[in-house]
Amino acid sequence: MLLDGAWRLARPLAFRLDAERAHDLVLRGIARPPVPALLRRLAPPPSPTLAVELAGLRLASPVGLAAGMDKDGVAVPAWEALGFGFIELGTVTPRPQPGNPRPRLFRLVPERSLVNRMGFNNAGAEALARTLAALRARRPPTVPVGANIGRNKTTPNEEAPADYAAAAAALREVVDWITVNVSSPNTPGLRDLQAGEGIARILDAVLPAAGGRPVFVKLSPD
Repeated sequence: MLLDGAWRLARPLAFRLDAERAHDLVLRGIARPPVPALLRRLAPPPSPTLAVELAGLRLASPVGLAAGMDKDGVAVPAWEALGFGFIELGTVTPRPQPGNPRPRLFRLVPERSLVNRMGFNNAGAEALARTLAALRARRPPTVPVGANIGRNKTTPNEEAPADYAAAAAALREVVDWITVNVSSPNTPGLRDLQAGEGIARILDAVLPAAGGRPVFVKLSPD
């Protein structure tokens, strides 16, 4: 109830801002102390009856945070405090990249939804690894945290396996699983890697680079 009231007060201001600017401000706002601690008090933890196991991971509940919301791991303590059973960060690429030109995030207000064409904007896999290492040194997350990885926009598909392997190697010590993203329509040619030799070559490179972490594949809906 308190969270709902806070959103009712903040919503008019948020909707005056560009959608991506509003997203960034809220993301960084909920990451700042004492907000995560406050959220932890307001949001009860998931019931133990919701716990599930998948690929050796024990998830507090089957409802988690999908990749795309927090690409660079800015607000992990806040997502944990809100009661998510797992957290997937990213998509991150081996090298930092700015993504597609702005504007690239659009509100569909009547449908209460968003359309994005972000294009894997992120600070790079090594930056995310440093962020997660620092977080684990301070207070290890109590729910599994994974990383969603992709190739850089400038990398041709023939060289994609090396990109995915580099990202996996950079993150394997600080995440609980790795997801190979070959589904995004916002990186030219990426979906061509979804079938046959393309995905086989990527997995041949990623599995040894993942250091024993579970590896999942994100495919497009179609």
